[in-house]
Amino acid sequence: MALPVTLEEAKRQLKVEDDETDQNDEIEDFIRDAAAWVEDYTGHILEAREVVEHFNGFSPVSIRAWPIADTSIPVVTYTPAGGVPATQNARTDLTERPAKVAPVVGAFWPFIDSRQAFTVTIRAGYEDPNEVPRGLCRAMLVMIAAYDADREGGKIFADAEAAAKRLCRRFKRHTL
Repeated sequence: MALPVTLEEAKRQLKVEDDETDQNDEIEDFIRDAAAWVEDYTGHILEAREVVEHFNGFSPVSIRAWPIADTSIPVVTYTPAGGVPATQNARTDLTERPAKVAPVVGAFWPFIDSRQAFTVTIRAGYEDPNEVPRGLCRAMLVMIAAYDADREGGKIFADAEAAAKRLCRRFKRHTL
């Protein structure tokens, strides 16, 4: 897997020549940081991987991570009163975002306590970097430039973050 912004694209954004390699490690860090910013802001996972989300309670839960493949089977992990961790497969409803996770048909959450903590592990994200919406890639490039230009996190960074938020707005899951 690969992130949707390449080293070459980031170097173009920063106006760094391709044959200049002394900043490559730092630019690759900027790429990873920008991807993490976009993922945190939008919930879109830019590079497909296993994602773990934490919950409490009995009812179906909403997964923040997106997109989720139709073939991805969520695994719920919990620790019952006996203290030995257990797992249970679940099902997802992907008809809208956020995806809902519930027990498989005919089963139930095996919790006694409504405050029971559990995790859901599911594969989420874009399997192909070319599938990532261009607005998210553009937001990454804006953040990469800000990381380089304003290393102290001042006004340039704040302006870039506002611009990146505008680029990501339509991809963000809004909640009440």
